[in-house]
Amino acid sequence: MDLAENLDHSLNASLDMKNVLLLLTVLVCLVTKAVAGQPVLVKSNGGWCWFQGERAVVVGQQVIFTSISSGQRDGWNSGDLVVTSIDITSSAVHHHLLSGEFQSDDHDVAGLCVLPDNRILAVYGKHNSDAYQRSRLTLKPGDITRWTDESKFDVGAGYTYANVFSLSAEDHRIYNFHRGRGFNPNCTVSSDLGVSWSYGFRLLEWTREDIKDDPRYTGLDGSRPYLRYASRGVDTIHFFLSDDHPRAYDNSVYHGYYRNGKIYASDGTELATPGSDGRSDLKPHDFTEIFTGNADHVAWPCDICVDENERPRVVFSVQVGDAANRTLRSKGGADHRYYFGRWTGWRWDVYPIAHAGTKLYAGEDDYTGLAALDPQDDDRMVISTNADPVTGSPLISSADNQRHWELFEGNTSDGGKSWRWTAITANSTADNLRPIIPKWDSDHRVLLWAKGKLSSYTDYDLDIYAQIDKR
Repeated sequence: MDLAENLDHSLNASLDMKNVLLLLTVLVCLVTKAVAGQPVLVKSNGGWCWFQGERAVVVGQQVIFTSISSGQRDGWNSGDLVVTSIDITSSAVHHHLLSGEFQSDDHDVAGLCVLPDNRILAVYGKHNSDAYQRSRLTLKPGDITRWTDESKFDVGAGYTYANVFSLSAEDHRIYNFHRGRGFNPNCTVSSDLGVSWSYGFRLLEWTREDIKDDPRYTGLDGSRPYLRYASRGVDTIHFFLSDDHPRAYDNSVYHGYYRNGKIYASDGTELATPGSDGRSDLKPHDFTEIFTGNADHVAWPCDICVDENERPRVVFSVQVGDAANRTLRSKGGADHRYYFGRWTGWRWDVYPIAHAGTKLYAGEDDYTGLAALDPQDDDRMVISTNADPVTGSPLISSADNQRHWELFEGNTSDGGKSWRWTAITANSTADNLRPIIPKWDSDHRVLLWAKGKLSSYTDYDLDIYAQIDKR
């Protein structure tokens, strides 16, 4: 794809209360010859994890997303944390450096939240390297070129991930769900649109004591549930979780939600009123079970969306047939499947839907290419796999005779029981990974993904692509 590039760097120095910081503001405008429905490179040298949210939002005619670089390439330094906007009317792409040389670690990507006046709040932190939740706010609505200085809030434990949601029914109070105290999900809250923060509550408490004698525990680290979150921004925040890291535990997956100061199961059963003491009586299995795991079927969340009736749907990966390798790190991960679940209002309907292929790399046997649900279409998703979704046969590219992860669009007409798969990418010379479908209120549909090579969460050579279609 041809790209005409214009590069303009501006440097600004700023003094905060304690330290002299060099704040680098980078504005890069790529005027693309984009063709509707065709993939376009929108950010070189960038990647993301999937346990942050939202990684991509829409403001007016702009798609705005966050990414972090690995290695020095194309004018970006290793660990540059960047916010990017795509203006679909002008085809212009702009970048702003949130934090220069932050960490070469995809766990550090920011969570973005659109405020009532269309300013953007970005929340981020280092991968358990310190206890600080960091945040910045745009100064003008829909303009990513000017931000407040970085603010820090001590969450009281190692900080990882940002999942930021504003609830209009609570006067736009903001919740940031993160991994914090006890390596468990906690939240911080802001009642002034992200200017100041306080500790909220611990969502659940899952410790080594809970699993040390559990036959589903493999002995490989543990006590770390993984959660994905979703909200329509009114009064409810849904979450979708595993018991633990899949190498540590034969995971099931569960669902629950927060509303008006209380925690609920899928059917509305009240489970707890969380307090601010940093403790919780809830365990992962106290929530509504979606899928029952075992040593040959180990689950991990991919994505969650919520429809206009507050009914969630989820997609998750399952490592199958690897019971013999459960205590042997890096020996498993040859066969993954994607599963889909939909809450009907009284039960979870869950179906295996596609082959997800092999693990991405040794050491993380449960990392897949991932799947993204379409927040505008209950019957559509996009998956990344290096196997034929239906047959499971390896996808060998005719371009280089190598096996690659490709993107497929899935559509269902029977509530998720069966899916039709159509290739979005094919015969690639690089892997197509970690798709995102941001919610779009106009007649456009957007797909973002990372393309290149992912060797580990701190070592990757990826570029971000976008495809924008008319609905």
